[in-house]
Amino acid sequence: MDSGGDTDIAVTEDASTFQLGLDDLKRRGSALLVVGSVPTELYSRASKQMLGAPDEPRRRLLVLNDSTPLADRLDDDIQRTKEWTRVVRYSTLERSAAASSSPDAVPTAADTYERRVGGGLGQLGAELANDVTEFDSLSGGLSPAELRVAFDCLPSLLSRYRRDQVFRFLHVMTSHVRARNGMVHVWSPGDREDERNRLFEPLFDAVVELDVEGTEARQRWHLRRRDASSGWFPLES
Repeated sequence: MDSGGDTDIAVTEDASTFQLGLDDLKRRGSALLVVGSVPTELYSRASKQMLGAPDEPRRRLLVLNDSTPLADRLDDDIQRTKEWTRVVRYSTLERSAAASSSPDAVPTAADTYERRVGGGLGQLGAELANDVTEFDSLSGGLSPAELRVAFDCLPSLLSRYRRDQVFRFLHVMTSHVRARNGMVHVWSPGDREDERNRLFEPLFDAVVELDVEGTEARQRWHLRRRDASSGWFPLES
């Protein structure tokens, strides 16, 4: 398995148990917590792999901060239409929602698949739930692992809301994606042992650690339900 894709990865523990766990994540839907005290560029590389290769028939939903360059998060060859790819730019500022819905705004090509969302957790949750529901309708029923969601905004939420509020938001969001047999990954900078990451870990089916050893970027997967882990293996470019 290529970080959530469809090829196998090497493991150093019980390979059969681990591979069965990976297959289960794709078949039943899953939520992945991606952690690590690494440059954001490494997370972007891992996330691209989790979103699937450009030639894979995936419905992709990316939830990004305003400042994140889309080129860093989405391969150029991925089909950028509202039917297949949607990008939500989230800001905690209420005015962002009003500005994005101005009746005088002239739509551009990007507006068909990229939009800005502002406001509170309830507004953001409702917008994402609507995207997932529309993807399901457009596909005539999503196949296992067809829906891929990347959520980059956890640090932004924690800067404004209490942890218990963010916990509930993540619980609802991940449950909604799982219900469509989709795969969502959430970026949480910092080590796995950080208090914040330990708090949120029970919401997720697996934890993906990112690390740098010397000049080599690497990753390690922990499947929580099967209590199985991979060894460290390279994070491909």
